[in-house]
Amino acid sequence: MSITISVLPHKEQALFRSALKLYETRQYKKGLKISEQILKKFPSHGESLAVKGMFLAHMDRKEEGYENIKRGLEINPKSSISWHVYGLVCRNDQKFVEAIKCYEEALKADSDNIHILRELSQLQMQTRQYDKVVETRERLVKLNPTFPSFWLGLAVAHQLTGRYDLALKVINAYDDSTKQDNTFDPHQMSELLLYKNWLMELNGDYQGAIENLKEIRPHIRDITTWKEQKAKLLLKVNRKEAAAMAYQDLIERNPENHDYIVGYLACNGLDMTCAQDQDATLEVIEGLQHQFPFSNRLRSVPLIFCDGDNFIKVAEVLAKYALRKGIPSLFANVRVLYANKAKGEALGRLIESCATQIRDTKRFSDSTEDESPSVLMWCDFYLAQHNDYYGDHERALSLIEDAIRASPDTVELYMIKAKILKHAGDIRSARDTIDFGRQKDLKDRYVNTKAVKYMLRNNELEEAEKAFLVFVRDDAEHKLQELCDIQATWYMRERGYAYCRLGDFGRALKQFHQATSSFDTYKLDQFDFHSYSLRKATLRAYVNILGWEDTVYSHPSYVDAAKAAIGCYIELFDRKEAGNPFQPIPESTESKPLTRNGAAQHGHKHISAGVGEAKVVEVDKDVTGATYVNAEDHMIEALKLIERLESAVGSQPQTHILAFEVHLRMRKYFLVLKAINTLRSIDADHPALPSMAVRLGHALDADESFAAPMKAALKGQLSKSFGDMSIKQSIEAHGESLAFVIEGSKGLLSLGGESNVTEAKTLLLAAPSEKYGAMRTLLNLQEVSQLLTKCNISESERAEFAASAKQVFPLATCF
Repeated sequence: MSITISVLPHKEQALFRSALKLYETRQYKKGLKISEQILKKFPSHGESLAVKGMFLAHMDRKEEGYENIKRGLEINPKSSISWHVYGLVCRNDQKFVEAIKCYEEALKADSDNIHILRELSQLQMQTRQYDKVVETRERLVKLNPTFPSFWLGLAVAHQLTGRYDLALKVINAYDDSTKQDNTFDPHQMSELLLYKNWLMELNGDYQGAIENLKEIRPHIRDITTWKEQKAKLLLKVNRKEAAAMAYQDLIERNPENHDYIVGYLACNGLDMTCAQDQDATLEVIEGLQHQFPFSNRLRSVPLIFCDGDNFIKVAEVLAKYALRKGIPSLFANVRVLYANKAKGEALGRLIESCATQIRDTKRFSDSTEDESPSVLMWCDFYLAQHNDYYGDHERALSLIEDAIRASPDTVELYMIKAKILKHAGDIRSARDTIDFGRQKDLKDRYVNTKAVKYMLRNNELEEAEKAFLVFVRDDAEHKLQELCDIQATWYMRERGYAYCRLGDFGRALKQFHQATSSFDTYKLDQFDFHSYSLRKATLRAYVNILGWEDTVYSHPSYVDAAKAAIGCYIELFDRKEAGNPFQPIPESTESKPLTRNGAAQHGHKHISAGVGEAKVVEVDKDVTGATYVNAEDHMIEALKLIERLESAVGSQPQTHILAFEVHLRMRKYFLVLKAINTLRSIDADHPALPSMAVRLGHALDADESFAAPMKAALKGQLSKSFGDMSIKQSIEAHGESLAFVIEGSKGLLSLGGESNVTEAKTLLLAAPSEKYGAMRTLLNLQEVSQLLTKCNISESERAEFAASAKQVFPLATCF
């Protein structure tokens, strides 16, 4: 009969406690020895087995570790310690839902364990189970009402569930119970008082919040936030005169803050978005400009709401100031205004007029003294960007060349010239130009970054790596790891695109996954703040960061990398289905990447872990991305990314187009229809919809294993939504839309068959024709060029297309 005791003799109890302390100090090997020492005498002691498993799991022997923990739980399924250990291991492996279940089981045996309850509340915060957080933290407060973090955590939990009144009651109750206790230092007390005032505002008690601000003023360290809160609250209670004075005070502190200016205008009953208020708003802004003549924001903000003569007047003042000062960012600052065609054209005419005046008289029409020669250079600099925006690349290049001749050592000029060349389709010349500019100031990190991007877009991976490593610290033991540690997601993403263009999907996937994993790290990093922010009383910042974390996967860098990775998985799947699976490209023995230094040659490097034992940092052994290439099911891997995109950026059409592609290959036809319907609800006229509907119908007809009743139901839904229109008919119905041609051609190529491929080729070869007008963008024509490679076109047809495309983009070398 096996021993199932949970209470050890005195000596073994001491050993058991010392093992737990060794876990806290990360001395896993020593802890493992002690737990094994106990198990020699009591091999069926459940808690010791669980603790042994915990040490094994932290020593990269996870499978063995989990086995020991589960054996311990089988022996004593009601052990709080064993369930707690299981929860710790799951939490360490980021299995937060499983960890919560373990902690809940642990609490069944030890319901008043503060450590378990506290860790459970952190896990519930991580998984956003706010209602359960409230329950857990209420128990914590009852168990230990003298611990400040428990009270503050409960208040935050009530706030996150929208019960601001209860959050206020908790804060007030805490204040009443600790009036004589100086738990927090002055800065922490200041944060706590501001948080309480914020809760009063959220609860709708604006007048009470104003009175509270007066009371807490002597204790506040963050004066700017206090003043902002005061101005905002006064405006909300319609005390506009007092609010105007408050905003005036804030503008004096920071005249570049746009929100202060908007608030001040609101105090005067003005709204920048209201055309009727234009003259009055301009008058108020001009009054502020006289008070704060050095404010760039006050100088530029009228451009947002002014039009006609007022716009020209304001723009002229701003332009002449920027041209005289030599501000390179002038075009970047006003570029947003180009969304309004009239304003964009007016700005171009204005700067052209300034340039003409300088060329003819060396001064502006309202000046009495000659301007600096650099003013004309900055005029040409602006006009080059203006013409580039409107697609006149030849004129833009001519202007930037004039500027370079006037000032050959100004790095910004080469950056803009490179951008123009890129937009014109000559990426090689763009790369050479930006690198030439980089050589003029090798200490400029921004210029270096731009140069690296252009090198990668020209598929120069090794040259880009050399340039990038200029700003990687010299003492980095393993520079490949350093690139990941600094989380340069732009570099990983651009490098992945380069590998895609070179057809190396394994390395491309590796880069894209490195980029997306950076965002996983951001998501996980919040875990420590669930306790830290409560201890430090930084509650306002904590709540804000929780909101940011909820949207972290909607960041463009993540979305772009995830979409590119899905595209790679689709390509790998299609090749495998066609009987021509992609094979990882082995590493060249002649030219090893610069990032593989001495540490890589030895396989690993021992470094100090800070506390306890040395930690082994393993070198990446999968340089080619074989792990991703050889995945058991590429569509399952793609689906993981699809699900996250649907959650984070479900409003973007491309998300559902990719979902359609993945579900169609997995033969999940109802999910395919769902993707079509969701895209249709976002954009009923999206050019991809007709071909998606036809492809689903074709797939249903071809799949004999799919149940006939469900097939009929799906086809009925398709017929109801799209009728019997073919891809060719949809293209003809939108005869002057290049987007429909491109999406329709993709559909025809996916359907296969000689007639469909021929039809797609005919449509694509005509893409550069004049009837498509402004839709013949460089990106569209590049996509057409890539699609033509799938049409088995002849050399003469390729040359014909390239010649037609070069009529649209004469400088392009990418066709």
